[in-house]
Amino acid sequence: MGVIESVKKGFSVAAKSMNVVSILFVFGLAWNLVNIFFFPDPQSTTPPSTQQTIVIVAAGLVFILLTIFMQGGSMGYVRDLVKQGSASLDSFKSSGGKYYLRLLAVGLIVGVIIGVVVLGAAVIVALVKDRSQVIAITGVIAALLLVSAGIYAILLMFFAPYIVVADEKKAIEAIKASVATVRNHILKVVGIFVVLVLIGFLVGVVIGALYALASVAIKGKAAQIIFAVLSSFVNAFLGLLVTGAFMHFYLAISNPNNNS
Repeated sequence: MGVIESVKKGFSVAAKSMNVVSILFVFGLAWNLVNIFFFPDPQSTTPPSTQQTIVIVAAGLVFILLTIFMQGGSMGYVRDLVKQGSASLDSFKSSGGKYYLRLLAVGLIVGVIIGVVVLGAAVIVALVKDRSQVIAITGVIAALLLVSAGIYAILLMFFAPYIVVADEKKAIEAIKASVATVRNHILKVVGIFVVLVLIGFLVGVVIGALYALASVAIKGKAAQIIFAVLSSFVNAFLGLLVTGAFMHFYLAISNPNNNS
């Protein structure tokens, strides 16, 4: 299974799934509009009040919880499309609920690892901050090694959500299977990542340029709204592209007979 073949399949999946792209677009746009109209301006020097902070945190948590449903629904839909050549929105709705708790568990485990790594690195840097140059350099190196180990651990768990949906595994089983999968195919997995990141970067440059032009021609929140609409659609399409590419890759290496 080649890197380019999986990326091409991702494009094909996204192009054939405009109904799901539309759902993700509306979801993303709603969040972006909430940010524009209800959250404090990021460029403002005035810190948000306690009430605003509570609202922001609460809204962020709701968005994350809804995102998990969207993730499960998208993966279930893409799984059926890749394996069977067709899928329906019923698959999206049922998968979003069926795999919700398992995907939440995977997300919590990844979140704990990220938290431990960030906290550990911060503690190391704080401890060596006012020490001698040799100790400070050693501490920074130790912090970088810890962060690198954390990134590698997260990379090893990357396929866990796909395995939850594709193989009906529970969270811990999916994580164990993901570790073995990534280790056995590390170069191709990284290769797909690199290609998709480059695509995202190029698209981001174009979107940024368009936003800059719109900001010059259009004043106020209108330019932000235009950017929100455009970026929401692009993110929805790219999100399904990524899901399609990696779902196709996983199904191909785990059971070629089930991959169309």
